[in-house]
Amino acid sequence: MQSRLACVAHFTRFGPGVRAAFRVVALLALACGCAHTAEPNATGSEQTPPIECLPDGGGYLRARLSGAIEEELHWENEGTECSGAMRPTDGGIRLRFGRLDPESGVKIVLVFGVADLREGRAAKALPVNVTVIREGTGEFYGTQGDDKCMLDDVRQEPIVGIPHRSRAYRVIARGFCTEPARAIQGQGAVLLSRFDFAGRVDFEAEDTEDDAPLVARR
Repeated sequence: MQSRLACVAHFTRFGPGVRAAFRVVALLALACGCAHTAEPNATGSEQTPPIECLPDGGGYLRARLSGAIEEELHWENEGTECSGAMRPTDGGIRLRFGRLDPESGVKIVLVFGVADLREGRAAKALPVNVTVIREGTGEFYGTQGDDKCMLDDVRQEPIVGIPHRSRAYRVIARGFCTEPARAIQGQGAVLLSRFDFAGRVDFEAEDTEDDAPLVARR
């Protein structure tokens, strides 16, 4: 306590100009100390992992949309969400792809439902049900059946799990639609004149949602 009083008494011996300079130096030292202590928190904070379709970088979706949505989609692996699971109703699969449009800020989602594709098998000329969604806008379009679109060619490559092989596969396919997906509510339609993709499906998981309204309410 006595040492502090002595320090204050010594400081008051200086003139006003010198005391002001001391104050400036003290404030600068305090600011540097705060910046130094805050730096580890900024650099050490957890960052959100990037969105990727497949961990090996091999995912993509390309499609031509016309009608109520005019888009030429070229979705690469990074920034594209993709998933797939079994449909419990018929043993087929449902594949989903989604990506945020940076210009509009709206996420576009495409859903492909395939009834006759079995685990690990390749196939040709498979009917496919297609759904197109613009999330958050109320726009929802569906073929409402698998008689309007077709997969020309589809094959599956196993995704090796650790330590044993899993029931997950990379699904590579291309196809087209001869009729548009129509609005579930309201007017409008979207035609996918062509599409091709590489996504994933996990045959140990089940997708219990419908191809229709449940997806639109997400």
